[in-house]
Amino acid sequence: MEQPQPGKHKRRKRYAGTHPRTFEERYKEHDPTRFPEITAHVRAQGRTPAGSHVPILLQEVLTALTPQPGETVLDCTLGYGGHAAALARTGATVIAVDLDGEELARTRERLAQQGLKISAHQGNFAGIGAILQTEGLQGVDCLLADLGVSSMQLDKPERGFGFKGAGPLDMRMDRTRGRTAADLVAQASVEELEQILHENGDVQRAAELAAALKARPPRTTRDLADTALRAAGINPVTFRRRGAGDKHPAAPVFQALRMAVNREPANLEQLLRSLPWVLNPGGRAALITFHSGEERRVRDALAAGLAEGLFDQADVNGIRPTAQEVRDNPRARSARLFVARRAGNSNGPGEPGP
Repeated sequence: MEQPQPGKHKRRKRYAGTHPRTFEERYKEHDPTRFPEITAHVRAQGRTPAGSHVPILLQEVLTALTPQPGETVLDCTLGYGGHAAALARTGATVIAVDLDGEELARTRERLAQQGLKISAHQGNFAGIGAILQTEGLQGVDCLLADLGVSSMQLDKPERGFGFKGAGPLDMRMDRTRGRTAADLVAQASVEELEQILHENGDVQRAAELAAALKARPPRTTRDLADTALRAAGINPVTFRRRGAGDKHPAAPVFQALRMAVNREPANLEQLLRSLPWVLNPGGRAALITFHSGEERRVRDALAAGLAEGLFDQADVNGIRPTAQEVRDNPRARSARLFVARRAGNSNGPGEPGP
């Protein structure tokens, strides 16, 4: 075998054909050590690098919560830990929750390596009362709920959350229980699927897409993405060759099914019912939504709490990310931040409202 001569440039391995085919070939940002220039290149194209984690509306969250040393913060959706790390660096005590045990273990280890002490629990934020009881707490001073899916989940094809790579159509936050997205589609009626697509994703032509999914139930993320593209009158092969960036027509379809698989609307409603009683008097809450259905539920709950005197401040309009943040991280474009403060003279945490 011929040995490379000193100083001679060694050609890097190329993929077969004219276009990259595998997930690793298409998204080199997963391996920044081999391709150190790729992240800047992807961002310059107005896309979010695959596998990267950028906490959304971070400065706005810190401003809204203003955690103080000695206060207790509850992060209801730990994810990769970007928000939690910033909150912990303020000197506050951070307790975190996440339903995804696989990512939770990695995040717990990553934060520990940074010297950040965070008490992390696997669980659903709909049951945060039990988690606070485990911690020996009646309430917290700050609460954050980022309702979006983690970039680390989206960019792992084997989890089935995204359309960037072919993988099983799973979408479960906790892969040890519950039915997959493929099972949900196979078992639901056309009418049920239409309702899921409409309510959870604002999907256009939801009835036609629901019928197409039932006619040929998808088993993989590629199946689902291709069916969604065809329903929108787009040729999947041509679309993949052209490249989609982060603006994929199937994105709301994936979102709608993910929310249904993980019972996200019901869990959010339970969190909102508990919110005034989880916060200490004067406690602050920040909730980041990504969809009109989430916005409506959060806005209505905060407005009702304000009218009942449970909150003495509430922003029901939502704070949008800056244009610069959207340029740097396109996944932030649909985010809205809603904030509220528990009234200082209302009943204590866990007590019934007035």
